[in-house]
Amino acid sequence: MRTPPKLAIHLRVLGALMVREMITRYGRSSLGYLWAVLEPAAFIALLSILFTQIAHSPPVGRSFVLFYATGYVCFHWFHDISNVTARSVFVNRPLLTFPPITPLDTVIARFVLQVLTGLATGAVIFGVVLLIFAEQIKIEPGSLMIGFALAAALGLGVGLANCFLFAQSRSWELAWGVISRPLFLISCVFFTFESLPGFARETLWFNPLIHPVAFIRAGFYPVYDASHASGAYVLAVALALAVLGMVGIWRAPSKLVSP
Repeated sequence: MRTPPKLAIHLRVLGALMVREMITRYGRSSLGYLWAVLEPAAFIALLSILFTQIAHSPPVGRSFVLFYATGYVCFHWFHDISNVTARSVFVNRPLLTFPPITPLDTVIARFVLQVLTGLATGAVIFGVVLLIFAEQIKIEPGSLMIGFALAAALGLGVGLANCFLFAQSRSWELAWGVISRPLFLISCVFFTFESLPGFARETLWFNPLIHPVAFIRAGFYPVYDASHASGAYVLAVALALAVLGMVGIWRAPSKLVSP
């Protein structure tokens, strides 16, 4: 029999890892993939109800729900991608004893599955919001694609770096859990970059998460000025973190596999 090409074997491995991940994460729950939609939708609803009592109108547009959806869906997309990729090797450690499976395969499989899940979740949430809560708007697909692509790239970069760093130091894993919590508060999820004072804008600009949020908001609000957003900066940060993670995974595979 002819030996299958390496690419075919690699694709089969990725497919098998993705199926296993789907069954493990969602197949054991009665609601399954519905949880992926319910969690961000419930949080967006909570933010909308809370801030409706405080302000008469959102910072942009007329719909509180749409405004907070443009920020939180982007943050949730990044957060989930970075978290699942960071723990890819750990949760699949028993499978790494099989020669065809490498640590990087587990990262790619989880990343692709989470991207597809996030796309479906975002489409459902924004579709419902626009249908029920929001006024008729003109969507700019290009800006939306850039925003989501930047958030996904950043999530992958952070996830790869943490995949290696978590294996090196349990203390860093605990520290990252503390460091990452304020990200929600400083990523322009429930306010706009322009509403901040000058010093705060100069400081928070270096938070790479505010840039994809700005692109996504510009995709839904043609009047929104996203001139402060820099895709090149986000890609540079994502690439640097991804290289750090991949080099670490390549040079110290035994550290990742050993319990």
